[in-house]
Order: sequence, then C-alpha cells, then structure tokens
Amino acid sequence: MLDCGSGSTRFLEGKVTSLENFSAILTHLHGDHYNDIINIQYGSFSYHNQKRLEYPVSIYLPATPKEKCKAVIEEEDAFAKYKIIDEKSEITIGDMQISFCKTDHPIETYAVKVQEGDKNIVYTSDTSFSTAEKLAEFAKDTDLLICESSLLKEHGFPEINSHLTAQQAGIIAKKAKAKKLMLTHFWQEESIQKYVNEAKQEFFNVIVAKEGQVIDMPVVQKER
Repeated sequence: MLDCGSGSTRFLEGKVTSLENFSAILTHLHGDHYNDIINIQYGSFSYHNQKRLEYPVSIYLPATPKEKCKAVIEEEDAFAKYKIIDEKSEITIGDMQISFCKTDHPIETYAVKVQEGDKNIVYTSDTSFSTAEKLAEFAKDTDLLICESSLLKEHGFPEINSHLTAQQAGIIAKKAKAKKLMLTHFWQEESIQKYVNEAKQEFFNVIVAKEGQVIDMPVVQKER
C-alpha cells in the first residue's frame, strides 16, 4: 500500500488475509496520507493475538516529524516491523524493487518508484513544482505516473507552492516522457474534469484516480 489515508483501509475488507505479507509505505506524515495506519496496526495486533497472523506487517516511513514517527513506531497495539526510509533507500517486496526521491514539501516527503520486471509506476506523493526536473528524471519513461494535482491554475496560485497544479502535473509527465498520467489528490469542491482539461494542455494521455480502480499494465514483449 502506498500511503494509508483516511478511509483507505476499508478496501482491505477487514480480512486477516489482507494483512498476510502486508507492507505499507508512508510517503510522509501528514494525516491525509497516514491516518489509517492505526487500523492496520490494531488489526495486526488482534489477528496475531488470535493466532491467525503469523508474520508482522511491514511499515516504511520517514524519520520526521520525529514525534509523529515515534508515535507510529511505539504504538503498543501492533504486530508490525518498521523501517525508516530516505532518498537512498531501496526495498524489495516480492518481485517489486522500490526506490525513493525526496520531494519539496513542508515536511519530509518521498516520491516512490515501484519496478517489477520491465514495468514501473511512479507516485509523486505531495510536492512543489520546484522539484519538477528532479521528479521528471526519477519518473523517466515510466509506464504510469501517479501525480498529485491539488491545485488549478485558474485560481491564480503562484508557480512555486507546496502542491502542484494539474497543468504542472502535465508538464512533469511530458518532461518524463511518461506513457500515462493519473491525476490524484483533488479538492472535492472542484470538478474533476477541470483537472483533466488543465493537465491535457500539456500532456495527452490523462486519467483520474478512482476508488477501487484497477489499471491493466500488460507485459510488452521485447523484440529479439
């Protein structure tokens, strides 16, 4: 699981099988990205006490803000193991190779690349446009760029903010030569179509993140 914001754990359906070999990567410790990790922790604690969960869940998170990191790691009602991430971290989960890129946000935050075979996705997490070039390089030729697009240019936000406009998400996707751009992290008061239209000013292949959505990424056979 990439981030664990409010309401996200309902997709696990409360089943013990959901926590077998479970890993959560918390890109940063703002509440909208990690609030539900307590549900994962308590679920693992309960299932383990019932002797239904043999192995601890894995939680990866940044070291700061220190008080928030400490609260997660020192949670007593949890059957979990923890690992601090930074920009040099490399993680293997099953067949997936996972790496990180530090973004520009008010607290320590990382974009994530998940590579499996010749396919990969990149998730920007929250970021300022000040790291556009860095993110574009990190996401170079990605099959799917999941990019935050919290803001709309029409509202007159400054170019450098703590979040991206949808147009800036499109610019990063274009610079990265991504195959597909998925927009996420919207304000509910706004029309989703506004985000799509703005991003398409810069990049042609744009979709939006939806709850329960499955993205088909078929393996492309390389020429011999």
